[in-house]
Amino acid sequence: MKFSANLSEFNRRMAEAVLQTFATDVQPVQSDDGTLLFRGPIRSGDDPTQLGTHVAVSLDKDVTVALDAASPAKREEMTEILLNNLGTQVQSRYIASKIGPYALDIVGTMQILGG
Repeated sequence: MKFSANLSEFNRRMAEAVLQTFATDVQPVQSDDGTLLFRGPIRSGDDPTQLGTHVAVSLDKDVTVALDAASPAKREEMTEILLNNLGTQVQSRYIASKIGPYALDIVGTMQILGG
């Protein structure tokens, strides 16, 4: 899997909204499939220098299709709903001391958008 520091518009806004939740050495990157990953040292493992993904934030395919098809005003409204909901999930569910072998997976679904 390849990672890029060049984030999509949605991922950039999501990263800005929740970055203060993480230690300064946890950084946002984007995977090939568009998932926003917060990666940094995993301190609870056997190797204190091991890097891993703390949180993964993605959007269901139906959500990306709906965003692409929406008018600019409706897209912004939908984006705000997703940012608020997913950001709250990251902030309330992420516990830095409980990072294990799997990242906390947060997914934006049509249910969040009320559809």
